[in-house]
Amino acid sequence: MIYENLFYSILCGILAFGYYKTHKWWREGRDENPFFYKLDTNIGTFKDWVIIIALVITSIIFFFKSF
Repeated sequence: MIYENLFYSILCGILAFGYYKTHKWWREGRDENPFFYKLDTNIGTFKDWVIIIALVITSIIFFFKSF
């Protein structure tokens, strides 16, 4: 077992979870305030989900590389 890749896998998983929580907090603040444009919120949401999915996929890849 390659512990360095396992460490990267766990780290990417934690980052994905933290980024998801940050995105959720950001989205709640944007939805409550009518000052923000709907299009900017949708583009930001798409960007955040791309980053979250990339972190999850990277975490899975590093997990399988650790064996």
